[in-house]
Amino acid sequence: MMTARTNNTEMPPSGALLEVVAELCKYPQWILLSHEQPDGDTLGCGSAFYCFATRFGKSARWMGPDPIPASYAFLPGSDRYEIARDLCATKESLLVFIDTTTPERTLSVSGISGLPSVNIDHHGDNSRFASVNLVDPRAGATAELAWEILRRIGGDNLSLDEAMGLYAGLVTDTGRFSYSCTTPRSHRIASNLLERGIRPELMDLLLYCNLTPQALRLRGRAFSRLDYDPDRGVAFTWLSKSDFEETGADFSETEGLSSDLLRIRDSQFSALLVENNTSVRVSLRSRGKISAAEVAHKHGGGGHPNAAGMRLSLPIERAVDFFREEMREFNG
Repeated sequence: MMTARTNNTEMPPSGALLEVVAELCKYPQWILLSHEQPDGDTLGCGSAFYCFATRFGKSARWMGPDPIPASYAFLPGSDRYEIARDLCATKESLLVFIDTTTPERTLSVSGISGLPSVNIDHHGDNSRFASVNLVDPRAGATAELAWEILRRIGGDNLSLDEAMGLYAGLVTDTGRFSYSCTTPRSHRIASNLLERGIRPELMDLLLYCNLTPQALRLRGRAFSRLDYDPDRGVAFTWLSKSDFEETGADFSETEGLSSDLLRIRDSQFSALLVENNTSVRVSLRSRGKISAAEVAHKHGGGGHPNAAGMRLSLPIERAVDFFREEMREFNG
């Protein structure tokens, strides 16, 4: 039977951290749930938990409502990831929500309120919906919390596969350690993962040197439409459904595009508007006084001050006009 072991970690354990550890040790089956439109943090942590469960004799399923983007297919265990819209679980399994602010952001779980569950996240606007909630907005990535949990269960012997997942989550959600959410603790955890055998040059190749020609053509269209307000440092652009059809690019290949707009000199805020079949998805990034989360919350979205997202139920042309006017009037 797996038991928790205490480790010399960088910060004293919170009650929630110890509760999550206890729940993971208690249950023989983990159902790992990643959020919609999955990014490197939810997928990296899912990969790490899945590999760890397998190594320690646990039964695990890793699931989410959307496919894993091709750029993250290298993650260990990704071939076992299941795409689903709903789930019927029993009290014999532990639901593990990863990097997910609300249950609506992942697949629908029947009778969730009566099921054992843990919620591991670093978003300040998390709704604390699980039986046990480990939510720490001080963490640069949910991967930092996953590292704390897995070290307390298994000791200082993470496998290379587990380290790969955690490093992917840490690097992507801190913007290669460039976002303001990056802390000394982020770098200490990265150091520990390097000691487990992580090769930074290989991880950079896997994470960032994997664009397809179709993705580059799509980016060309987005950059050609750049709308930039030099007085406020606000940059945004948009992509329509026809752009994906005509370039052959996948919707997942827009990841990182909104961050690329912040590479403009003196830019402070950026947005990428992407039309899909039902709405326009808006990815927001900030490094100035305008909070990405505040803009997103105003329209039913959420996230961090530096990175957030929302949806607009408008045609793309109207969504672009609406957003342009919104940013002119926003006093964040």
